[in-house]
Amino acid sequence: MTTKGNVSLHRAFTNDSSTNCPTISEIVEKWSHRFENEAVPEPVESIEHIVAHVVGLKKLLDVTNFRDKRLTEDQLNELESLCQCRLARMPVQYIIGEWDFRDITLKLVPPIFIPRPETEIIVDIILKKLSYLHGDDREILEIGCGSGAISLALAHSSNKVKCIAVDTNPHACDLTKENCSKLGLQERVTIIQATLEEDGTLKSSESMNFETKSFDFIVSNPPYVPTKNILKLEPEIKIYEDLRALDGGEDGLKIIRPLIQYSAKALKPGGHLFVEVDPAHPEYISFFVKKYDTLKLRHEHTYKDFCNNDRFVEISKMA
Repeated sequence: MTTKGNVSLHRAFTNDSSTNCPTISEIVEKWSHRFENEAVPEPVESIEHIVAHVVGLKKLLDVTNFRDKRLTEDQLNELESLCQCRLARMPVQYIIGEWDFRDITLKLVPPIFIPRPETEIIVDIILKKLSYLHGDDREILEIGCGSGAISLALAHSSNKVKCIAVDTNPHACDLTKENCSKLGLQERVTIIQATLEEDGTLKSSESMNFETKSFDFIVSNPPYVPTKNILKLEPEIKIYEDLRALDGGEDGLKIIRPLIQYSAKALKPGGHLFVEVDPAHPEYISFFVKKYDTLKLRHEHTYKDFCNNDRFVEISKMA
């Protein structure tokens, strides 16, 4: 985990006012028990992330290594305030304002969707596919970029990649631009506000005409949770995250159907669509592309997530 790295460890723990303050070990013990008693998920990890952020430790391991160090009064006051946010079920990612995704660190602000660890798998799948290809840069379109996690991780890891990242939410686009700038990827990642319509067209008020664009790869982590399941989600999600980034309609396929239709038009022959889905969706998607053979798409593979659920679908455009 990357936190406020500009704070030196020496300065962080050498304040005379810290004499009567608790140690990191005492704070972790106190707050992990408090979180656990109030049914806050991942109580130990929650307080360790908050401590690391407040003190300026770069790795969670350092929380253990410096367990006997005392906080300053200012740090303790900040920590108490942030812990109250966690008791209110605010996600840790929003509390500390950033999170690691693969090998990059992203700024995160509510209610922009928080990238999940399993989504790193789709980046790995695409990078592996890229490693087999030779020649020019590959043009990739990400639909629904959120904080920019997928596009920025791809561009950061491969110099073969040029990405266009789009989102219907202007605040998501602004956050992706900020993360892109911090990572120095402006030359290879373009961010545009655009909306995927029900008829499978991608429309933007900006200068780019998506009707004439074609791509080697299209990738998306769209809203795919069936509406009836939204109320079953954890408070961290229901209260703080933008539910529009999660709600996939009655069957969870509200965005996935037009995404497939758009990809049929926008993929270059031999191109690929990679999409994160609900485990119930791969069978339907395979049926859909077979039934509508005029799309000239083929279901290539379904990949598992960390829990062995069907989670990622690869579709190719026939040459």
